[in-house]
Amino acid sequence: MAKCFPMRFAHRGLVQYAPENTLGAFQAAVAVGCEGIELDIRMSKDGEIIVVHDGTLERLSNGVLKGPIYEHTTEELLSTDIPYAGHLLPHNPPVPYSESVGSVAVYTDEEVKKQGEIDKRVAHLMTFEQFDKWFETVDKDVTVEIEFCANGMMSRMYEILSKSKNCSRYILFSGHRDINDEIQSMMREKGKPEGLRLGANLVKINEETMDFVKDADLYEVGLNDFKFTNEDVRMLTERGIKVFSNLGDYPEWWEAMSGLDVVAFKTNYAEAYTEWLESRE
Repeated sequence: MAKCFPMRFAHRGLVQYAPENTLGAFQAAVAVGCEGIELDIRMSKDGEIIVVHDGTLERLSNGVLKGPIYEHTTEELLSTDIPYAGHLLPHNPPVPYSESVGSVAVYTDEEVKKQGEIDKRVAHLMTFEQFDKWFETVDKDVTVEIEFCANGMMSRMYEILSKSKNCSRYILFSGHRDINDEIQSMMREKGKPEGLRLGANLVKINEETMDFVKDADLYEVGLNDFKFTNEDVRMLTERGIKVFSNLGDYPEWWEAMSGLDVVAFKTNYAEAYTEWLESRE
């Protein structure tokens, strides 16, 4: 067993039950007892923050809506159907493990067609403001990581957070240095809403990432599987920074992670990981 059971953050929601970054995936993560949710955000043409990862909606809409997210209005984005068929991950991670598999179901066109004949369900995107209102109704102790996938959203995000009751349950972060700088700058300028925490997906520890760490206000950093050691964890802990593992959805990493002082594990396979942990008790 792990020295300290990592919090399980459902990456883009629990994507075995609903398409990524949709309400159904978030509801499923809460229902099965995940301690956290990770979601992604981008901005629409009319200046609203949309919960979505990709730069376009082409993959999730099966090619129905083309072009960058920022070229479409909120109404266009939220009204586009996202089929369940072809967009749900299997319960267990692929073997052999492939780093190319994120929250992207890997099916052939023929398999998607067959699924679509059976499963007619569709989901829809939501604005972050809509997510925030829903999250107010969640009475479980759940933390949400909010990943900024594009620049220029901090003014609107700050406006939403200034009215939100959920700030103490949110962590704002990005995997891009310039966006993290934007987040940090805004919070220094305006002040963090009470309880809000900041993070950064660093991937690995090196001179460049540590240059950012030394001057940043950070609650946590995300590091990739087999890209860090307990020495790195201790160094960050001494700075008051916690380590979150980025994916690594395969037993070899799960075993290695059990010997590291990881606080949270962002995973596409929360239930399979939990079953693996319980099998080792």
